[in-house]
Amino acid sequence: MTTAYDAPHDELEGPYWNKTRLALSVVVILIVAMWVWIYLFAPRTNPDRLADRAFVAQAESICAPFSAEILALPRGNTATTPTSRARQVETGTNITRSMVDALEVAAASLEDPDDIKILEAWFEDWQAYLVDREAHVVKLDSAGPDTSARDLAFTLTERASGGIYTRRIDGLANVNDMESCQVPRDV
Repeated sequence: MTTAYDAPHDELEGPYWNKTRLALSVVVILIVAMWVWIYLFAPRTNPDRLADRAFVAQAESICAPFSAEILALPRGNTATTPTSRARQVETGTNITRSMVDALEVAAASLEDPDDIKILEAWFEDWQAYLVDREAHVVKLDSAGPDTSARDLAFTLTERASGGIYTRRIDGLANVNDMESCQVPRDV
């Protein structure tokens, strides 16, 4: 009769630290070290955080009234025709353009080269957004009675630099506590 103690123990034969166990141990140690570094030593700054906090406060004060004006516009579902919707979008686009223009004037006094570089990219995204809004107005104005709702949808132009540029606009606004400077939600 064989008991569990008498059974062969093939898995225990050979050196305890074989190549597989050694490799797994190294992987576990590296993963633990990575998380320790992330939690204790990794930099906590966001590369999109602007150094000039005075500009951030100024930008929020610029955007807030424009944002309130856009929020006061009639919602899209109140438009009875594509042409009336085009007038609503056009009004929102003009307000948004005025906001972006005012932000660009305020940014002209910045001196920090990193802030200038960040905001130049941000304003490029804003300009692309404004072009897409204007294209949407043209699409709405040229709609006929047989134009489907899908064909009248607002679309964003794909950018070669990657990512959806409205997310980048909102991301920079969020990182810098400029909630009023996010993409308007009127389209």
